[in-house]
Amino acid sequence: MIRDITIGQYYANTSVVHNMDPRTKLMGVLVYVLTLFLVKNPLLYLVYLGIVFVLYHVSKVPLSFMLKGLKGIIILLIFTFCFRLICTPGNVVAKFWIFQITEEGIIKAISLTSRIALMILGASLLSYTTTPKEMADGLGKALSGLEKFHIPVHDMTVIVMIAFRFIPILLEEINVLMDAQAARGVEFEKCSVLKKCKNVLTLLMPLFMSTVRRSSDLAMAMEARGYSGDKPTSKMYPLVYQKRDRIAYVVLFFFAVLMTSLRICHV
Repeated sequence: MIRDITIGQYYANTSVVHNMDPRTKLMGVLVYVLTLFLVKNPLLYLVYLGIVFVLYHVSKVPLSFMLKGLKGIIILLIFTFCFRLICTPGNVVAKFWIFQITEEGIIKAISLTSRIALMILGASLLSYTTTPKEMADGLGKALSGLEKFHIPVHDMTVIVMIAFRFIPILLEEINVLMDAQAARGVEFEKCSVLKKCKNVLTLLMPLFMSTVRRSSDLAMAMEARGYSGDKPTSKMYPLVYQKRDRIAYVVLFFFAVLMTSLRICHV
């Protein structure tokens, strides 16, 4: 399961979504997530699912790549579903031992699980279609006004860029460690869940040491190249809004108004 995690990785391709300004995509994800939490009718999640499929199709990200992003959180989704299913009071539908399933529990379990899955699928599209550098540049440009309040926006964007660049590196490091442990006879696939969790815990210490070593090497490399967070840096490719970005903002505005109206009307 760990080998199949794709969250945080960039899927290199050429599409309308890939070519959009990162600020537009950041705003799109923000509107998507905020309106998703405004939804009360579970049937409206089908609308969001349709939006997700359309966006993935337009961005030319394969369906298999999208579904792999859910593998890393499948346990969380199952736990969330079961917890809401048996811990929500209401009209009892079934009962076994000390647990009971209610109509309200079924609805809330489906709603919460769907909301988490849709949120992760929508947010993952941002990382699939935006490089860490583009994301950091977009975030820095969008938050540049906060520098008037002495907030270190530049340092924050550098941290975000490094964090996103480290995700595929750490996943690759985990795969190397798992192969090394498997060569020594450790099972990660064909064993019980408890045994699998115990074996995965043995990877934490070498992974931590590897992360610290890589971080130290990165810090020395940045210092050797004269990096200083308190000095402004120029951009080789400055961000400029295109026609497609303006159209996207108009669509986002009307979508946000529509979903907010549905919330107010209790639909």
